[in-house]
Amino acid sequence: MEITNIKMMEPNAVANRINWIDWAKAIAITFVVFGHTPEERGSFLLNFIVMFHMPLFFFISGYLTKKEYFNKETFKKYTHTLIIPYFIYNIITYPFWVFRHIIESPNDGWLEFVKPILGTIFIQQTTFCSKPLNGVTWFLVALLIMKIILSFCNKYEFGKYILFIVSVICIISYIYNEFYKFTTDLVPIGFAKCMPFYLIGYLCKRREYLPTTYHKSDGIIFILCFTISILFYNFNRNNFSLSTYGYLFWTICIFAIWGFFCLCRILDHIHTKFILTISIGTIVIMGLHGTVITITNLIFSKLLNVSGITYPWYVAVLISIAIVIIFYPVIILFKKKYPIMLGKNSLNF
Repeated sequence: MEITNIKMMEPNAVANRINWIDWAKAIAITFVVFGHTPEERGSFLLNFIVMFHMPLFFFISGYLTKKEYFNKETFKKYTHTLIIPYFIYNIITYPFWVFRHIIESPNDGWLEFVKPILGTIFIQQTTFCSKPLNGVTWFLVALLIMKIILSFCNKYEFGKYILFIVSVICIISYIYNEFYKFTTDLVPIGFAKCMPFYLIGYLCKRREYLPTTYHKSDGIIFILCFTISILFYNFNRNNFSLSTYGYLFWTICIFAIWGFFCLCRILDHIHTKFILTISIGTIVIMGLHGTVITITNLIFSKLLNVSGITYPWYVAVLISIAIVIIFYPVIILFKKKYPIMLGKNSLNF
């Protein structure tokens, strides 16, 4: 891995960037890939990371969100950063979905091949005529809704009360849905789960609640926070009741996220082009890693003559890191030639 002084790198690429946040985004997207890599049943590491990895990602998104007011210009910005990439990554995924579906269900009628197209239009919802295509792109839809709500509320003094009410509704609805399964659709579940973390991240940046520079206590806090988070997670595994899940979920996530940022601040003095590039291209990995994992699974299934392949946790870790590394040249290519794939409408960013 190339380690270099950040000042020697491309000025457009590093303008206004925060190195420890780049580390946070790079590690967080690796967590996402790891969370979607099939593992042996009961994997502690997988279940623990899946508990907080998307709240972490939305916390980072909120932290990086500038104060905006909803208007034509902001919506145009959201179109380039979220809406267009959403459709692009679903369109790219469709041929791979068709190929896999023909192999697995060769006798299905034409309607089954239309359902994922309609599923893309209906934001990955499952209905009698639609099904998710690139399910992980729910992230882009949920983030779009969050940004619209936040930018709208920023226009009004009473907006902060609306955001508070929305957060409370999200917390309650997510906890109850975990038990009663009113819906299994990705966008409403993801929105309810992550909207409060997005707003907390935004608030931490606006109020400067989160330390932005390394402190000698970060190592101790990192170990302490993850120890507490893991202990509460173990407790949560054996006490999955409505009364306990609410505060246990939040305790696990808050301490894990806090400890995670302490770790990233420890890494802040390490500047690498690799981490910067992965951070810039998290949307690429988010949009395409599902397809890469599918292809990887098919290859290993054929080589090992195993159906429904799963991996030990340490193999899943290696596969996840390898997939992230594979995307490195892809992100560089998109940055130079196709910035729209990165949610940009210009080569100058």
